[in-house]
Amino acid sequence: MKNLFLAILILAMFPNVSFAIGAKSTMKKIMDSWIGENLETVIDHWGYPTQEKTIAGKKLYYWINSYYTVSGNQYGVYGGESTCNRILEVDKNNNVIKWQWEGNSCPATYFTGKKFVNPNNNPWRKKDVK
Repeated sequence: MKNLFLAILILAMFPNVSFAIGAKSTMKKIMDSWIGENLETVIDHWGYPTQEKTIAGKKLYYWINSYYTVSGNQYGVYGGESTCNRILEVDKNNNVIKWQWEGNSCPATYFTGKKFVNPNNNPWRKKDVK
């Protein structure tokens, strides 16, 4: 009980740490859900990629999302860029074989990231047990 209280206290004191841990875990599940899927299916769900590149013979597709936020009060104006970039590598048959993501505004939970999850391979959905 003491350890549970300590863990909750630490997460309450450092919410950015718990958010970062959640985003990393959530994005891994989201991106893993697309491994083996055809690029056309990804495009059907994510829309067209922002960029397409061939680097060292590897075909890469980029979905780049960024926006600026500005807020202020009587003490000043604050702003910054929020990003969530997703990169998929496909094989010669256009099937996803690798992925990468980066950013400070990627989904931290299934509920904020479900639009990015492969509906054919949803890691949060219970698998049928035979």
